[in-house]
Amino acid sequence: MAAETHQVLLPGRTPEELALTIAGNIVKHLGVQMYAGRPVPAIAELISNSWDADAIKVNVRLPLDEAWDPTNQDQFIEVSDNGNGMTWDMVRYAYLNVGRDRRKTEKTDKSPGGRPLQGRKGVGKLAGFGIADTLEVQTVYKDADSSVKEKALIWFKLDLSDITKIEQGPAPVDVVFAGPISRAPAGARKTKGTTVALRHLHERKARNADRFHHSMAQRFLLIGPKFRVRINGEDLREEDIQLQWREPKNGWATDNVTGCGPIKYWIGFTPQPRKQNEGELSGILIYTRGKISQEQTFFEISGGVTGQHGLRYMVGMVKAEWLDAGIDAPDHIATPRDSIAWESPEGTAFKEWGQNLLKKCLSEWAKFRASLREKQIKEVSPELMTRIERLAPSYRDVALQFVDKFKSVEMEPTEFQDILSWFLDALENATLRSILQKLRETDIADLRQLDNLLSKMEVRTAVTLLQIIDSNLAAIETLEKMHRQNAKERGVISTHLERNPWLMDPTWMLNKAEGRVATWIKREFGLEEKGAAGDADRADFFCVAVGGTLHIVEIKRGAHVATVKDVNQADKYRKYVVKRFSELTDHKAIRYAYVQSHLIAAELHDDAQSIKESFANSGWVFFTTWDDLIERAKQSHSQFREILQKRAKESEESSYLGVQNVSGGGASEPQPTKKAQKKAKRKNKGRRK
Repeated sequence: MAAETHQVLLPGRTPEELALTIAGNIVKHLGVQMYAGRPVPAIAELISNSWDADAIKVNVRLPLDEAWDPTNQDQFIEVSDNGNGMTWDMVRYAYLNVGRDRRKTEKTDKSPGGRPLQGRKGVGKLAGFGIADTLEVQTVYKDADSSVKEKALIWFKLDLSDITKIEQGPAPVDVVFAGPISRAPAGARKTKGTTVALRHLHERKARNADRFHHSMAQRFLLIGPKFRVRINGEDLREEDIQLQWREPKNGWATDNVTGCGPIKYWIGFTPQPRKQNEGELSGILIYTRGKISQEQTFFEISGGVTGQHGLRYMVGMVKAEWLDAGIDAPDHIATPRDSIAWESPEGTAFKEWGQNLLKKCLSEWAKFRASLREKQIKEVSPELMTRIERLAPSYRDVALQFVDKFKSVEMEPTEFQDILSWFLDALENATLRSILQKLRETDIADLRQLDNLLSKMEVRTAVTLLQIIDSNLAAIETLEKMHRQNAKERGVISTHLERNPWLMDPTWMLNKAEGRVATWIKREFGLEEKGAAGDADRADFFCVAVGGTLHIVEIKRGAHVATVKDVNQADKYRKYVVKRFSELTDHKAIRYAYVQSHLIAAELHDDAQSIKESFANSGWVFFTTWDDLIERAKQSHSQFREILQKRAKESEESSYLGVQNVSGGGASEPQPTKKAQKKAKRKNKGRRK
């Protein structure tokens, strides 16, 4: 691609005929901002084009394991395929027509070779501008051009700076060559297919080769002998994920989303938590037409779910073809083609289906882990079993009941061993032994019920948790009062949320409260300020979610009605952080997979509805009202409270021996409860008779 000749040797054709038709800054919005700093999805769009062109082989070249330098002319990205290629008219009327719906125009959702078309909205061609300033295309159609009696090459360039200067109308296209391949200049391709080169790459930290392979492989289900993708000469390789539990055990399970359509899926759990900061993302990937339509998601599952800590271990895939079913069918995938429009009725039904599935799998996995833990205690930890066997029979029963009681508690196997070891220490302790001896003296039959000590321990645990839940409900009520009384965001609501960050989202971890975005960047990554716009902006909270997403939260006072300006300000934080991330060169630095902004206010002004929906569909900014935030928190805690109350009540009813004032520092004489005394009295009376 070294030649700079500008020749059009096709009869009746002129360079002026080729023009990129745009309206306003659509290239900036749909290319630069949507894919800024995201080379994997940007390059994936080019690979999708190769799929739609019936390519069998796609070769991708790009700099990996080294930082990108915009001034380095030797650094570029190239995606070359052996597909059908394009004619002059295809380039003119299809490729350079931004927003063209190929399926409606051509009245088919299949490629000439019968493949389901992945492209739909006609904006994927702009993805390259998110990571480079120049897009260069060489294409040779599969059949000969009738005007020159042989195959023809169309070679042209698009420059981002030239395009963004156009307020409205056609943008300039630099035609390098158009003519028979026999007369093509040096560096030109001469076989059928298309080559897209991205030059003047935007500054970006080094990208790990393995992670790039794994991330790219996640975006497609159709990689194989009939569609082979190679990265820098190596076949695209998936991450080898070892699963501890899988539903179904092999292949795909089938189901149906009411009112939507059929589903295929598998859900799995890894033995160890996924290492988010090392690129091992957890979550469910959703595919349509063989391409990702939703990046890692947990279907917005709420708190209080059995086995919820298992989200750190969860991976899986879902195939839902009805999300993009055909030419005239509704399209439920957002513009970037990597997220679903969850706010639609179909999206809501799909979300509910996904939540129910995940809850079921989390519960089953928790039971499976419990069985493993029990097996581990008996088989893998002989030293603990030896300690249990050495105990007196009554204490041995207590220890075994402890194992039985806690085998369903959600924790790591190593954590359980530590807890069991601690409990055995207590049983081996003389003070606790004396307490249990007193219990033995009441009635040996009662002692064998073994709900005496252990049930009381369970009651105490439940009561303690209830106290925590009640405290959290009080915090929710306080936030509600702040909202109703129009409290200030600075120093009032912000302080309350800093103390109770779970109010924003129970799956988030608070990274930093209120501060300048630039200061947070410096603290986290050591990047100094550059005097750029946004250095002085202050965000309210920086939070990190399970899926490796950075959430920037902007809150408004209790009764504030959010405007377009507020939504844009929230997005400004996101864009600033994404831009600064691109400056990172340390390959060991913590990397957040995605950056999202959140705006919380009393309500949203009508004028801001459209921009709110646009940003939400793009996955950039999400708006939440105080009422919705408070209601979600209430529901999750109220459900959890009901469960604990029921558990505590059942344990109290099944226990008739009380152990009071047991602590590490000593113990008082154990006193039977009144209920236990009456029951024991009735039993003894029956024996005398």
